Amino acid sequence: MSPQAVVEAFIESWNRMDFDAVMAALAPDIHYHNIPMAPIEGWDNVAQYLRGAWIFSECEWSLLNIAVAGDTVLTERVDAFVINGQKVALPLMGVFVVNDGRISQWRDYFDLADYQRQLQAAGVG
Repeated sequence: MSPQAVVEAFIESWNRMDFDAVMAALAPDIHYHNIPMAPIEGWDNVAQYLRGAWIFSECEWSLLNIAVAGDTVLTERVDAFVINGQKVALPLMGVFVVNDGRISQWRDYFDLADYQRQLQAAGVG
């Protein structure tokens, strides 16, 4: 699979709310960094973080734009979730590096204060 196809399949896994498929797309040495927060290293640590953050009843990642340079895939997205009946929408820029068919680096850039306000409105945090 091409790097773009890997990332597009990853996004579809989120939209299906298929945690196992999300995790299967990540390399064992995954580097995951929500840029406003501390990075997370390694598959087990990322799995633990994502499992704890999996508090939504609906998920839709909308891909607005995608660009590819070699093994690096840039995505402009809106990640939307329903949490406690409240829609939370997070516009962001994502960077993925794909090696051997799996995502080895994943960085998302977004407005943390906006996200926290939305989570608070949904009764989280």
